[in-house]
Amino acid sequence: MNKHSIIYFLFALFSTSLFFSSCKEDLSSLDLDKISGVSFDTTGTSSLNVFQFEHLVVKPNITTELDPADLNYEWKINVAPGSLTYDVIGTERDLDAEIRLRPTDANKFHQIVYTITDKNTGLKYVMGWPLTVRNSISEGLVIAETTDGTTTDISHIMSPLVTPNYDKVSVKHNIYSSLNGVTIPGLIKEMRYTNLRGTGPVILGITDNSFITIKTLDYSPGPADEGLFYNTPDGIKPQTLAGLQQVDVYVGNNAIHGTWLATSDKIGLPFASSYKVPDHIALDARSSGTAVALSFYDETNGSFIYQPSLTAFGDRTMHMVPSASSQAFNPTALPFKVNVAADATTDGDYLHLLKDKNTGKIGLYILGAGRYDASNRVVPPYAKSFFDLSSAPEIDAAVHFVLLNDQRVMYYATKTKIYAMLYGASNPQFELRYTAPAGEEITTLQIYRQANYPFKVGYLPTNNKQLIMSTFSGTEGKVYLLPMINPGVGNIDAANIKTYGGFKKITAIAPQL
Repeated sequence: MNKHSIIYFLFALFSTSLFFSSCKEDLSSLDLDKISGVSFDTTGTSSLNVFQFEHLVVKPNITTELDPADLNYEWKINVAPGSLTYDVIGTERDLDAEIRLRPTDANKFHQIVYTITDKNTGLKYVMGWPLTVRNSISEGLVIAETTDGTTTDISHIMSPLVTPNYDKVSVKHNIYSSLNGVTIPGLIKEMRYTNLRGTGPVILGITDNSFITIKTLDYSPGPADEGLFYNTPDGIKPQTLAGLQQVDVYVGNNAIHGTWLATSDKIGLPFASSYKVPDHIALDARSSGTAVALSFYDETNGSFIYQPSLTAFGDRTMHMVPSASSQAFNPTALPFKVNVAADATTDGDYLHLLKDKNTGKIGLYILGAGRYDASNRVVPPYAKSFFDLSSAPEIDAAVHFVLLNDQRVMYYATKTKIYAMLYGASNPQFELRYTAPAGEEITTLQIYRQANYPFKVGYLPTNNKQLIMSTFSGTEGKVYLLPMINPGVGNIDAANIKTYGGFKKITAIAPQL
C-alpha cells in the first residue's frame, strides 16, 4: 500500500515550556538561574488533518539546549473526539503513524498530544493540536475476505481502473475490523452497493443465514437481519442481491422482494407466488419501462417463469412462459435441471445456464425478450436458442461462470483456468483465455460493472470491459483486473493485467460509488 503522507513543518512561535524553581527567603539576595528547556515553533499550524488510513507525518521544529540523548518522546491521540482515553502512536522525535480512526464529524476533532520528557529532571514539555480525520474511501472495489473460514473482514481497492478522476493506487486492508474491533460473523457470499433511507450509502452483504449492511461513510455496521425487514421471514436464508432502476431486489427463502431502499428503510413483503425462486435470476435492468422485468428457471416444475414488473405500477404476478414445442426448446418441459447462472442482455434477452441433474450436461438456454403489443399488452418471452456445452473443455470442473450482456461470449473457470465460450454462430466455440499463476486457485470471477449500472450517467472506459478475478495461494489472496479485448472473441490483454495482493481468502467483491 502506498503511503500518502501529510507533512507539517511547524515554525516560529514559542508555545509551551514549564519552569520550576524553588524559593527560599533570603534577605540579602534572590538568585534566579534560567532553566534549560524545550520550545516548539508552531507558526501557521494550529490544527492537523489526515485522510483515514493514510499516514500522519509531523516533523516539529524544536529549539532546545538539552542533549537529544537525554530526551524521551511520546505522541498520543485520544480514541474519540472529546475522550480522555489516549493511545500512544509514536515514540520517536517525529511522528509517522497510520490513522485508522473513523472520519470525524463536522466540528469534532481528535487531540494529538506531543510530550518531550527530560530524563534527568523529569520535566515534561507538552504541545497539542486538534486533528480532523477525513474520509479517504470513495468509488472502488469492496473486498470480502476471511482468515478463519468462519468470519469476514472488509478491505478496499481504489485505482484508475475502478475509480473515476483518480491517478493513484490505494489498497486498504482490514478496514472493517480496524474500525470496529470485530469481524463479521459468517462468510459473505455476495455484496451490492445501494442507498438506504435514514442510513445513507451502504454495502448490502449476505451470508447463508444473515443479511447485513455496512455504512460506506465510515465502514461501521448498519441495520442487519430483522432490522432490515418490515416482516421478517421465518429464518433468514439469503440467496442473491440485484437491482433495477428504483428497485432493490433481495431473494431469500425462495421468494423475491422488491423495494426502493432509498425511500424505505426496510424491505417489504415478497411477491406473492407459489413458485420457488432459485439463487440465479435474470433481471432486465435497462429501464423501468421494459415489458418483462425478470425471468428464472423453476427447478420444481421444470419450466421458465417470468414477471412483467417489480414496481407498484405494473403486473407483479409470476407467469409460466408459454409452452411451444416448435421453438428452440420447450420452456415448460425441461425437467431435472438446476440453475448455474443467469443474466439479461442489453437487448432484453434472458440467458439461463442450466445443468442436468442426471447427466451433468450444461446448456445455455436463451429466452427472447418480452415486449408490448399494439394494445400495450405484454407478449411473453419465448424460447429463442439453445447451446450445448457438452464438448466444452474441462466443463465438468468449472466452478465460476460469467455471462456477458453486450456480446455473445460466456466465460467459465476451473480452479486454475478461464475459458471463453463464443456463441455468435450456431455452433459454439471454446477457447482457453487465461491460466492462473502456479500455486494460486481462482476463488471468485465476475465482470466489472460500476455500481448502479446500467442506470447511472457516465461510466469508466473499463465498465463492462474487464474481468475481476481473485485467487488464493493458501497464504495470500490476490485481486486481478483482466482487460478484455477483441469484442466477441473473449481475449484477455495479458500485458495489461493489474494485480493487488496482501489479502486473505476472498469470498466476494463488489463495486461501490
